[in-house]
Amino acid sequence: MTASALPLAPSHSRIVQLDGLRAIAVLAVFAQHALKAPLWMGVDLFFVLSGFLISGILLDRKERQQSYFRYFYARRARRILPPYLLLMVVSSILFGLAWAQHWYWYAFFAANIGDALNQSGHDSLNVLWSLAVEEQFYIFWPFVILLVPERVLGYVAAALIVLVPVLRAVATPWFDSFWPIYYLTPFRMDLLAAGALLAVAVRRDRNALEPFKGPAVLGFFAALAVLAWLHLHFPRFRAANTPLSNAGLYSVSLVLCTSVVVIALQSKGIVKRLLCNPVLVYIGTISYTIYLIHLSVLYVLWPLHLNRYMTAALALAITLAYASITWFAFEKRLIFGSRGKTQMPASTQTHAQTHSQTHAPSGGGVARAGAARQAPQSRA
Repeated sequence: MTASALPLAPSHSRIVQLDGLRAIAVLAVFAQHALKAPLWMGVDLFFVLSGFLISGILLDRKERQQSYFRYFYARRARRILPPYLLLMVVSSILFGLAWAQHWYWYAFFAANIGDALNQSGHDSLNVLWSLAVEEQFYIFWPFVILLVPERVLGYVAAALIVLVPVLRAVATPWFDSFWPIYYLTPFRMDLLAAGALLAVAVRRDRNALEPFKGPAVLGFFAALAVLAWLHLHFPRFRAANTPLSNAGLYSVSLVLCTSVVVIALQSKGIVKRLLCNPVLVYIGTISYTIYLIHLSVLYVLWPLHLNRYMTAALALAITLAYASITWFAFEKRLIFGSRGKTQMPASTQTHAQTHSQTHAPSGGGVARAGAARQAPQSRA
């Protein structure tokens, strides 16, 4: 996801605090790669956000009986493809054409399969695995939303949340390492389903998540404590490739990330002000391209053997500059067209404008989806 930002939903409402949450997710991924921080959960947060926002958009289109598949896939192509193709050009210039040996994985958004089979190009392109997961999920999920009654859709999403960890456990003996479990869509779609379940709940009742704010806070701290304890006492737990590690670890991450989204949606006071901070909102706006390019920038800088923190700071500055240039050069126009000035959540908006927009109904008709893809666990 990462998660890539999607175009406006028909209702044009926007949940600004989710932009801030996307910024936190992409910065966590950056810290994971640049500083070796144990923050691989950032990509999982992108998946939950994407499931929530995109499911809301699809449900809105279905309810309004407006253009459905054409709208969804056309707008998604306009958002995803230009930065993606530019990344492939930049990567070819910087690191050569090794990826061309396995061009089909990149041409058909199947980089996660290529990574699972050790058939990929330069390691900087590992970020594309999470984009592939989302694109594969959104091949069939729009059909599920269209064909399944909304009152049943929540049960479908809940069933995926329950069944996918079982699938991870059952499939563990098929693989020599945990990477295929981590990379492949059938084993990660419980996160997207969790986001979809939140979208269904909020559409039925805009206040549906209010009673779950307390449990979400408890779930967040409990999941964070479990992950921290495992990292400190069993640092190889994730790489153990056991049914318990594969089934359990990513489910703990699901609890963490879903709780964060619930907290963000129900946030008030200091939490809401933090997530609606113009800097975070802007970083969230350009998070897709930040996600795509940051690892390439790091691979350019690492051979210089600078201090780790100096490298991270320089890489972040270059990454933000690149993402900002592409946003204003073509991404913003492709997504919003001539409406961009009034509907894009730019950091230049006043705080009052940003704050007032957070009061838009948080139902399925959300304005932007966060797919900046979620970031990979690089093998570098």
